Amino acid sequence: MKKSIRSKILLTVLAVSVGSIALVTAVTLVNLNNMRENVVTMSDTMGTQAAEDSTIAMEAQAMEQLTLIAAGKADYADEKMNKQQTYAYMVADYLQQLYTDPEAYTAREAYGPDPALEGELSPQLLYFNETIDPAAVADEVALTANTGDMLLSIARGDPDIECGYFAAASGFSLTVDDISGHKTEYLDCPTRGWYQQAMKAGDLIWTDVFEDAMGRGLAITCATPYRDGTGEIRGVVAFGSTINALSDKIIETEIGQTGYMFVVNENGQTIISPNIRRDEQGNLIRESLFDSDNRELRDIGRSIIARETGVKEVEFEGRQVYMAYHPMSVLPWSVVAVMDVEEAMAPAEDTRSNIEAITDGAVAGIDKSIYTVLMLVALVCVAAIAIVAFVSYAFAQKLTTPLSHLLEGVERISGGDLKTQIEVHTGDEIETLADAFNSMTANLEKYIHDLTAVTAEKERIGAELNVATQIQKDMLPNIFPAFPERQEFDIYASMDPAKEVGGDFYDFFMVDASHLAVVMADVSGKGVPAALFMVIAKTIIKNQALTGDPLGQVFERANDQLCENNGEGLFVTAFMGLLDLNTGDFTYVNAGHNAPLLRRKDGNYEYLQMEPGFVLAGLDGMQYESSHLKFGKGDTLFLYTDGVTEALNPNEELFGEDRLREALNDDRGRDLQVSKLLPYIRSALEEFARGAEQADDITMLGITYRGPGKEGES
Repeated sequence: MKKSIRSKILLTVLAVSVGSIALVTAVTLVNLNNMRENVVTMSDTMGTQAAEDSTIAMEAQAMEQLTLIAAGKADYADEKMNKQQTYAYMVADYLQQLYTDPEAYTAREAYGPDPALEGELSPQLLYFNETIDPAAVADEVALTANTGDMLLSIARGDPDIECGYFAAASGFSLTVDDISGHKTEYLDCPTRGWYQQAMKAGDLIWTDVFEDAMGRGLAITCATPYRDGTGEIRGVVAFGSTINALSDKIIETEIGQTGYMFVVNENGQTIISPNIRRDEQGNLIRESLFDSDNRELRDIGRSIIARETGVKEVEFEGRQVYMAYHPMSVLPWSVVAVMDVEEAMAPAEDTRSNIEAITDGAVAGIDKSIYTVLMLVALVCVAAIAIVAFVSYAFAQKLTTPLSHLLEGVERISGGDLKTQIEVHTGDEIETLADAFNSMTANLEKYIHDLTAVTAEKERIGAELNVATQIQKDMLPNIFPAFPERQEFDIYASMDPAKEVGGDFYDFFMVDASHLAVVMADVSGKGVPAALFMVIAKTIIKNQALTGDPLGQVFERANDQLCENNGEGLFVTAFMGLLDLNTGDFTYVNAGHNAPLLRRKDGNYEYLQMEPGFVLAGLDGMQYESSHLKFGKGDTLFLYTDGVTEALNPNEELFGEDRLREALNDDRGRDLQVSKLLPYIRSALEEFARGAEQADDITMLGITYRGPGKEGES
């Protein structure tokens, strides 16, 4: 009987589901780039001996010494020229390695001439003419820009080199010299003699002596083609130098009171001489030994053309002289030394002293450089819990009179009178049912009481979280423009927490009148613990930065303070930079944070290559190294947390670093001011997410350097 009535009562309980989602991110990229060193050292020594016994002995000694002088200076010239062509071979060989195995080398940036670098050695990128499309040769430029350090080291290490450069057949050249302010927009290398001669010869060539276009005097260029791995010629390497060194060491060499030296080319023409003359148009007048009426002088010219070494007494310029000649090995030239016979017959000791006065020294080499890049990112975890409960109950159909009393009691209970007790004494299953209702009423009253208390507690916590959210927003700089009186920069930032409060934070503040500090950080974990740790970390970092100490020391002290009493094991990834508003110098330090993106004016955003460092609050006693770069006018730096790159769409795909860079560089975003750029990137994230729940805090900061200015300028 009891089972029969109990079967008419339907009891339904709907249970609760609980779920959580976790995300794991790990991306590591390491690039290594090595440089090699090369040292070239050469030295010459020349000794003399004077004859003292007889005129014949002194004459023989004078002729021998004059020959040695010519040979020594020829060797000196060979040394200079050999170094120059060695440099050309070195750079050509290095370029061939770049073309043969481009994947082994990191892409480098190259910039055009900058008048601000006038007087300083610097690499400068020039295109042949306006028809060259920079985008078409961008990859080749980025690859061959690796030669910039080698060209710069050669120019710095060898004062005889005025400029070093290469011209790619695809339409651009890279030059290292100190006249960046004198450069035009284009340099049409294929029209230059050194380019045409080298391409035609397919091997190393030397140009003739010419007037330097920049007014540095007589100059000469060594050029050689460079090839790729297949042997195809890809361009020409060239090194230019003035003949000042030859003039100082050869032409201006004093040989007694009347002696001097000059250089003759393969045609017997005088090309370098203390008596060089120019015509009315300013062109060099090259006198030839074969223009002389003196047969002996013409014979000497033929010996020089035949690459012979010798010394003869001959009438020259109206007086008897000893003329010694010696060929160079690098160029088809010969060095000629002339000295009056009368002076040569002076006492041997005087001759010896004069010769010893013209001996010379040696040259030095070049250094090596190395640069490494390492990047590290940490992980983040997201969890969500939801509990819903619903309990339903139903009634039985109308029964006899006892059941009517039961119905009346149930109606009072359903009206909210949970104090009602149903009095049914039938001694059967109806009484059991009434007792069950009485028990249920007591339990329901207790449940509602508990639910009311829980709801009140949730409302209290919700109100406190709203206050905490507002406090956290107020802690971050949120009034823009932030420094309306400062014209040197434009800055904008935003933070969208995934929950009521977040662990991300940014900060920017003036350390002094000319230095702006920017901070971007991400605390591990979520919610209130991360928010509390964020407040501590932000306060400590700012307080340490305001001391004016180097950024490495600021992070070291902040790390040690955050490690104290860190029982929860929280940590912070952080990036901090200090911008000198007067010079554009930017010093920065990284503690395990995402690499920011830098955009040079009129360029594209690219990830900043830097040492990542260790996270803050991870391990006390850590050391942090700062790095440097220089902002130019119009350069922009974009900082962010991993909530940007790790945003998910419904397919659980990450937004990622590549999409971030593409969004920054597309036509809609690249030229935006930072106050519009950050909302644009936020809209790009929302478009990508397509309604997917935000899993992590999204924090961004952008700063554009406008150049030095006076505080308060309009």
